[in-house]
Amino acid sequence: MQHNILIPNLMVENVADTVQFYQDVLGFHLQVAMEHIAGAEPKMVMELTDGIQLEWANMVSEGAEFMFQERNSLIEDVPALAGVTIGASQTLYITLDKDIDRHYALMKDRVDVVVEPVSKFYGMREWYLKDCNGYILCFAQQLDNGLEQESP
Repeated sequence: MQHNILIPNLMVENVADTVQFYQDVLGFHLQVAMEHIAGAEPKMVMELTDGIQLEWANMVSEGAEFMFQERNSLIEDVPALAGVTIGASQTLYITLDKDIDRHYALMKDRVDVVVEPVSKFYGMREWYLKDCNGYILCFAQQLDNGLEQESP
């Protein structure tokens, strides 16, 4: 058996707010979402509009992809998640092809930076942010000079 792709499905309190953050701050695009309609089956939508209540959304940016699902909806799908805290003891690692320092400069005043850019001994330059739900995202870029550590 071969695994093809990993797409995190993250529990959130407000899917629309999360879509807004990932679009406006991180540059992701809404691929598809399910609008929450009380007492009815969710309706598929392709764009975020004011006042919309979303139950689930799929966001993409180049090779990175996330799904976000509202707490009660996800618990209904996976009852074992009842009572868990939103957030995680992990980082979600997203690689960039180039311009990581420019990426950081464009975002640093718009996000909660938890680690400023640093070049690591294993040949990656990385910085970390906390998203609007408390998830930690790491943005990383391969250094051109191999495994030589630079100062932060």
